Amino acid sequence: MIPAMMAYKSLPKVNVSSQIVAAILATAAGAGTFIGIRYMVKNLKQGLREKNALYEGNPAAYATQLKMAFENDTWFGWGTDEEVVFRTLEEIPGKAMFSKVQNAYRDLYGNNLAADLKDELSTEDYIQAMQILNSKS
Repeated sequence: MIPAMMAYKSLPKVNVSSQIVAAILATAAGAGTFIGIRYMVKNLKQGLREKNALYEGNPAAYATQLKMAFENDTWFGWGTDEEVVFRTLEEIPGKAMFSKVQNAYRDLYGNNLAADLKDELSTEDYIQAMQILNSKS
């Protein structure tokens, strides 16, 4: 037999299906690592935001006040405490700080603050909240 043929026959046989399985497993491992790291970073950010919520004037403190006003449970039923929402919005110094409050709210609760304001307030109250925010510089 020709030496080249002998060398070819002595090569290990590679199964295409084993290569596909290896590629799928590598992709799954990469995706799992990405999701795990993303989860850890999200929890770290949330923990830092929760710690900062203790300090008055911090965006996380405003975000927490708004969330607590949304989840206000009274003796006669449940509903949003609009007065607390308006007071908190008035306390926010400006539009730049409100942007930070929105980011803190998203980090803490995973929701969009503007969407929650619209969901929690009546149309008239929502218009009043937007007027408060639009009056800021």
